[in-house]
Amino acid sequence: MSIFDDIPRDDLEPPLPDETQFAYLNRSARPEAARVREKVDAWFAAYPETHRGALVSRFRSTIDDQHHSAFFELFLYHFLLARGCKIVAIEPKLEHTDKSPDFLVENAKGERFYVEAVQASGLSNLEVAAKARLNTALSAIDSTPSPQHFLDLKVTGRPTKPLSIKKLKGALKSWIASLPPDETARQAAPFVWEEHGAKIQLTAWVRSKVDENGRALGVRRSPVMRIDPSQEVRPALKKKASRYGKLDYPYLVALNGLSTHHRESAVTDALFGTPYVEMSKGPNGEEIVKHVNRPDGIWYGPPNGQPQNTRLSGVLALMKIDPWNFAAKTGLLIPNPWAEKPLLDIGLGTAEWTVVDGEFERKDGKRMHELVGLPANWPEE
Repeated sequence: MSIFDDIPRDDLEPPLPDETQFAYLNRSARPEAARVREKVDAWFAAYPETHRGALVSRFRSTIDDQHHSAFFELFLYHFLLARGCKIVAIEPKLEHTDKSPDFLVENAKGERFYVEAVQASGLSNLEVAAKARLNTALSAIDSTPSPQHFLDLKVTGRPTKPLSIKKLKGALKSWIASLPPDETARQAAPFVWEEHGAKIQLTAWVRSKVDENGRALGVRRSPVMRIDPSQEVRPALKKKASRYGKLDYPYLVALNGLSTHHRESAVTDALFGTPYVEMSKGPNGEEIVKHVNRPDGIWYGPPNGQPQNTRLSGVLALMKIDPWNFAAKTGLLIPNPWAEKPLLDIGLGTAEWTVVDGEFERKDGKRMHELVGLPANWPEE
């Protein structure tokens, strides 16, 4: 039985600007979407029934973070199986706490380790909720008929409560109806809606030809922000590092970095400290340049670069894993050199940091399509 709706599908267009991930996958008629749905259905059918219902519910969520989180757990389950591991238990019970990691896993040699999934979106829980509220409003704006004009959108702030969508659309329809049908529409007074800490401002310009079914929004403007990727992934890893206390087996956290600017270096910087260049003079006046890390990492921390969070045996860094593109991705396994229980040779096949002569070296691995047994261009034909 499919976890997707039994509905007619005839829309081959890309997703609407603020459409949720599940909603688009559920309705799209693109051949690639059909292949993704088929794979997701097969993976859910093979997931243990006692835990399947809750995971399906999260996968179908209207909140993208929940959708991504559920798929990432589903992906990890089947990725581990494909690499010759056995899932001993899902959410295994621990004697010393009522919290449970996602999986207890056994490799081909019979050695066990725990796996915990976590994702980093760069947003707090409050920001995720605010984004969902705002997306609902923007989707309503984009679906408002505007056959003669494109709308130029600028948003400031985040709503602390749901916006009044019915009133917003009513006011917007009246404003659109009042717009001049020519180039003077650019000089018309903007549409402004302020509610619960968010401000939505729209201006208009005339379309080259009337489009009764076209999307209303033509341009979107967002405020410029300074981004520090390592600071975005750090809280997610820090939260999981000691979540389960002292464990009887090695403990691996699998991280899914969801932002487009997340890179493997963001994860290594978060773990080992912020890199910087230290310059000094030698005894003969020569310049000495050293590449070092600040003692602000999860594993290499304050006050003076002391090992910490040694119960976290390793991190599997993955980027932008979702139902559409996981096959093209790579992963990086990063062992903790100070781990109380060192990470085993678990044979995941991803890239891996290995210690050679006291230094880390990156050993290349395979892409996910090879590791889970899919064609290189999946879900394309």
